[in-house]
Amino acid sequence: MAKKDYYEILGVGRNASEDEIKKAYRNLARKYHPDLHPGNKAMEAKFKEINEAYEILKDHKKREQYDRFGSSVFEPPGFEGARTYTYPGGTINIEDLGFDIGGIEDIFGDIFGSKARAKRGPLKGEDIEYALEISFDQAINDTEVRLTMNGEKITVKIPAGVKDGSRVRVAEKGKPGMFGGPQGDLYIVTHVKPHPYFRRENDDIYLDVPITITEAALGAKVHIPTIDGKALLAIPPGTQSGQKLRLKGKGVLHIKDKGRGDQYVIIKIAVPKDLDQKSKNLLEEFQRLNPYDPRKNVSW
Repeated sequence: MAKKDYYEILGVGRNASEDEIKKAYRNLARKYHPDLHPGNKAMEAKFKEINEAYEILKDHKKREQYDRFGSSVFEPPGFEGARTYTYPGGTINIEDLGFDIGGIEDIFGDIFGSKARAKRGPLKGEDIEYALEISFDQAINDTEVRLTMNGEKITVKIPAGVKDGSRVRVAEKGKPGMFGGPQGDLYIVTHVKPHPYFRRENDDIYLDVPITITEAALGAKVHIPTIDGKALLAIPPGTQSGQKLRLKGKGVLHIKDKGRGDQYVIIKIAVPKDLDQKSKNLLEEFQRLNPYDPRKNVSW
C-alpha cells in the first residue's frame, strides 16, 4: 500500500486543530462530491482519498498512530453487508470508499440536510498493528507488557519464543466495530534487541567460546553461559578451531509446541600473542616431537 500524506490531502498543516481539519474536509467534500460530478472517476477517487484522510485525522488515536507509523497501518478492512449512504440527489456505495466510515453520516447530514440517511450492516472494527521493542530475554521467556489502546489500559502476554517480526494477536482490542459489528483485533509486532553474546537462529542459540591451545589439544571442562544459566562444557581432546559442539535442548522454547531448540558452541582457539623465550623454546620442541602439516590434505 502506497504511503499517503493525509495532511497534504486535506491541505492542512501537521499541527492543525480538529476544527481546522473538519473545516477543510467540509470544503473539499462539497467540491469533490460525486453528486456534483456524475460519472467522473477522477473526482470519485479524489473524494475517496479526502474521506480516508479525514477518517484518520479526525480521530486523535488514529492520528497518533498515523503520525508514528504512517498510512501503512490503516490498510482497508474487509467489509460485511451492504452499506450505502443516501442523500438528496443520489446514493453512495460506502463499500467503494475502502475505509472506516464512522462519522461520515454526521458530516453528510450537515452538508446535504437532515434527510440524508444511512443504510448499513454490521461492520467489523479495524485491526491495529503495534510495533513493540523487547529485549532478547523477554523474547525467549514469557513476559507481559502494559499498553494503552483506544484509551484502555491492557496487559498483553508475549509468549516465550517470539522472534523479530513475530505477530501476537490480541482479540477484540483493535478499533471499535460499527453498526453492531465486532471490535477489530490488535496485532503486536515484536522487534527484538540483539544480545551481547548470544546469537539466535530460529530456535537455536549460538555462542562463540575461546579456548587455549592446551585446552584444545588435551581436552578440558570450561564453564559457559546458556539461556538457563551457567553450564559445564566438556572440550574433547584434539578439538579444532571452528568446531561446533552441541548442547541438546538448551535453546529457545518452540512457540507452537513444548520442545526446545539446541545451543551450539563455536570453538575459537585463542593463541597467545606475547611469549617469553622459554615458552617459544617449548613450542619448538613440541613441534619437533610432533611434526605434522595441517595443510597436507587441503585440496587447494
